[in-house]
Amino acid sequence: SDFMKELDLRDVGLPLSLLKCKSRLLEVEPEEEMEVLVQEPEVMEDLVKIIRRSHGRPARSHREGSYYRIHIGANNSGSP
Repeated sequence: SDFMKELDLRDVGLPLSLLKCKSRLLEVEPEEEMEVLVQEPEVMEDLVKIIRRSHGRPARSHREGSYYRIHIGANNSGSP
């Protein structure tokens, strides 16, 4: 679908935010993209690292005011 899935983790710290993001990613189809909102720079850095390494998806982030938006691209590698 064209609907961009968004996960708001701005009030969730580590490690719960990582667990929530991982479980949501498992529900998202490989060709679908997703966005995650987080408050802390450490959370953003950890999430981007884990998404790239463990899920084979491109991830990039940018600052939006007092929080960060992480854009998670489609998994084009063909592996889960």
